[in-house]
Amino acid sequence: MAIKTTPKTAPSKNATPAAPAAKATAPYKPTQEEIAARAFEIYQRDGGNDQENWLRAERELTARGRR
Repeated sequence: MAIKTTPKTAPSKNATPAAPAAKATAPYKPTQEEIAARAFEIYQRDGGNDQENWLRAERELTARGRR
């Protein structure tokens, strides 16, 4: 029984090279010092609850880091 093979051809000179794979990056994680500083800024401007300010600061800094 004969095995059919297809001839290998060289790539065309006009072929575009494949784009490099995108590097996966870890999500930005702000430090506690960054979060604390931002939470304090929020407190000074808006007042509010310290825990809510902390969580808001953490969300803002994480979102800002993804840009």
